[in-house]
Amino acid sequence: MRQEQREALRHRFGFRCGYCGVAERDVGAELTVDHFQPRSRGGLHEPDNWVYCCHPCNEFKGDCWQPDSSQRVLHPLRDAMDLHVAEQDDGSLRALTETGAFHIARLHLNRPQLIAYRRERRLLEAARDTQAGLLERLASLEEQLRTLTSKLDHLRSGEPEI
Repeated sequence: MRQEQREALRHRFGFRCGYCGVAERDVGAELTVDHFQPRSRGGLHEPDNWVYCCHPCNEFKGDCWQPDSSQRVLHPLRDAMDLHVAEQDDGSLRALTETGAFHIARLHLNRPQLIAYRRERRLLEAARDTQAGLLERLASLEEQLRTLTSKLDHLRSGEPEI
C-alpha cells in the first residue's frame, strides 16, 4: 500500500476504527488495515476492500468471511449499522438483528474497555454541548452589558440616546 493510499484510507474512516470507532488519538498510534474480504478467501488488495481498524478488531475479525450469511461481520461503510446495532445508555451495544449479534460477538464490541470508551465519549459530547450553550449565553450577556453600559454613559453625560 502506498503512503497516499494509506492517508486516503485514514481520512475515509475519519482516523477511527471502522469496527469499534476508537480514534487514533485515543490509542496514540495509527491503526491497522484489514482486508474486509480476507486475502486468504480471495479478497483483493485494493482500496474498496480495505477497512481502517484497530489491532484488536483486526485480530478478532480474523479471516471471517461469510458474505451471504446472517453470521457475518458488517462492513462499516456499506452496511447500515443502525439497522443491526444500537448503542445503549450504559455504553454497551445491543444487537437488533442476528447479523448484529454476530458482528458484536465476533469483534468483541462489548469488551469493558470499549464500553468505558463509549461512555466517556458520550460524557465529553455532553460537556461540549453544555460548553457551547454557555458560550452562547455569555456572548448574549456581554452584548446586553455593552448596551446597558452605553445607556448608562449617555445618562451620565446628559446626552440623548441614539
